[in-house]
Amino acid sequence: MSRLGLGLVSSVLLLSVVVSSACSNIADDCQTTSTCAPVAGATAGGTTLGGQSGKSGGGNTSAGSVNAGEGGSATAGTATAGSSGNAMAGEAGGGVGGGVTLPCDGACTAPTPVCDEPNDTCVECLAEADCTASAKKKCDTDAKACVACLESADCSTAAAAKCDGGECVKCTTNNDCAHVAGKGVCDVAAGECVQCTGKDYASCGMDTGTPLVCDSVARTCTKKKKASVGLCQACVSDAQCTPGKLCVEEKFGAQPQSVGFFCFYKQGDTANGAPADCFADGAPYAKTLINQLSVDGTTADICGLRSSTCAARNQFSAKDCATGNAPDDAKCGFAAGKDSKCDQVGASANYRCTMTCVSSEDCPGVACDTGVTPAVCGL
Repeated sequence: MSRLGLGLVSSVLLLSVVVSSACSNIADDCQTTSTCAPVAGATAGGTTLGGQSGKSGGGNTSAGSVNAGEGGSATAGTATAGSSGNAMAGEAGGGVGGGVTLPCDGACTAPTPVCDEPNDTCVECLAEADCTASAKKKCDTDAKACVACLESADCSTAAAAKCDGGECVKCTTNNDCAHVAGKGVCDVAAGECVQCTGKDYASCGMDTGTPLVCDSVARTCTKKKKASVGLCQACVSDAQCTPGKLCVEEKFGAQPQSVGFFCFYKQGDTANGAPADCFADGAPYAKTLINQLSVDGTTADICGLRSSTCAARNQFSAKDCATGNAPDDAKCGFAAGKDSKCDQVGASANYRCTMTCVSSEDCPGVACDTGVTPAVCGL
């Protein structure tokens, strides 16, 4: 080979050595400058394990790769970093990729159909609109339960006008009835709101300065004045009777039948004109009736009629009972021929109703004619 050829070959070999040496130096420089591609820590902890764990747990790519990758990178790709990435990615993924979790798990049904979201608890109600049952339309927001009432104003029925513990119950005072139109008085014995009672009749008003009384049976106001009727007069309350008397139901017959309510002496109420002894001082009310209950609930001994009735007493010697020119017993008393009789007045052609008697103590200021049957008070 010529000298020129040898020189050319040598030059080529020298250039090849130089190039190889330069490449080796480039590789060493990437380690120095930290520009080499990730190999162990970043790949295993950040992308492969953490990212994949996030995806398999249901999360998005960002949650898996970023959080897990940071965890892996921080600890240089160790097993700990991978676990940290897995836990964070999995939790984040569960809320997003795994579907929305409903409050109370969407499981609220009757009788607790409403979800109290802050407490994650099923309840009856949180507002009045939640209460649809006809008997319980109010919501007790403290108890979170449907109730009949929250206050007495919610109770409109006179028989149950008071709110107690969420239920409408019987009244106990007039205040419980203040919201019931026209029935502002509580009949405590019945627990019902009414217009008035025999003892509470102020709502009935006045007539020329005198209070009007209540019909104690109907519990409604009347136009009858206080202390306006006397002995054996029909009455509707104790207050209607004049002092010393009570309004008591009179009964008559072997199988007692109600004649009606009348005013009778209250035995022993001498301060108000009643006799101390019915037989001795109360003619014609000579019979002591023990422990009688007045229309307004007062219990007392009263002076009643022994053999007749107030119906006959009120007709005595006053009612004409003739039919044509003959006496007609059917026109007299409550039970004709038993408590009363149509009798001739002396020798005249007049006939008047009289009343039966046992003795003269049963007659209003006249003698008892015991020579006839039945015995009657003379006219």
